[in-house]
Amino acid sequence: MLMRFASGWAFLVWGLTPGEGVVGEAVDQDERVRTLLSALVRRVRELGPVEGGAPVLDVSELGLRVVLTPAVRVDVGVLSPRELEVARMVGMGFTNKMIASSLGISLYTVSTHLRRIFAKLDVSTRAAMVAVLAGR
Repeated sequence: MLMRFASGWAFLVWGLTPGEGVVGEAVDQDERVRTLLSALVRRVRELGPVEGGAPVLDVSELGLRVVLTPAVRVDVGVLSPRELEVARMVGMGFTNKMIASSLGISLYTVSTHLRRIFAKLDVSTRAAMVAVLAGR
């Protein structure tokens, strides 16, 4: 699940179990969750500026991973169609092995796509990549 805030922040939540994918839309529609996340974003902003696209918060609790990171606008035209497909699958919680199997390519090729995506988007983690692409 990805929530974008007008203040320029992206909040990502996904299951930690491989193949579990993104947390359901019910969480996105829960007003209490939205209110709490909005309060968190406001408080983080009050604490001061954040450098680059590094996650401000990256926590795993109760089988979920939660990442709060500044949303950065990016021109997705720099990515090839295959790179966009790999990035989308990463955002859905797929492992490299699952991506390779789904696309009929090798693990090495998936890793190569991810290295090129990271370089083009100037990020160093999967979470940062998803946040950057979600903020487009």
